[in-house]
Amino acid sequence: MRKPVKLCPVCFTENTGGLPHRHHREGHRKKSRTIEQISEMARQTIEANQVRVIVAQAVDESRQPEPWADKRTRYHRAYYQANLERRREQTRQSKRDQRMRRRLRPLIAGLCYAVDLGRLTARW
Repeated sequence: MRKPVKLCPVCFTENTGGLPHRHHREGHRKKSRTIEQISEMARQTIEANQVRVIVAQAVDESRQPEPWADKRTRYHRAYYQANLERRREQTRQSKRDQRMRRRLRPLIAGLCYAVDLGRLTARW
């Protein structure tokens, strides 16, 4: 037979004996608050935490892909996610190639001009 869970009547967390925690019994005196005020503040905190959990779950669910999304989209998303590092390397390589072509463009233009000039003077 399982023992019943004993909760603090103020904050509803499990404790031994099911009695109020010591800081609920004695801490309210330091702040000159009644035990009812402490209980109300604890309930408000519990409600705020529950709302926070609900919002966090909603955000997590919204990040999941839609179940009705088309198979092709899901396949491509999974494929690109699995090959992310290779795609990044391809992007880096294409950028390196672009930079190299940009640097060599004046040299290539000069060589083309020299070849054209050589062709023209060879017929002279």
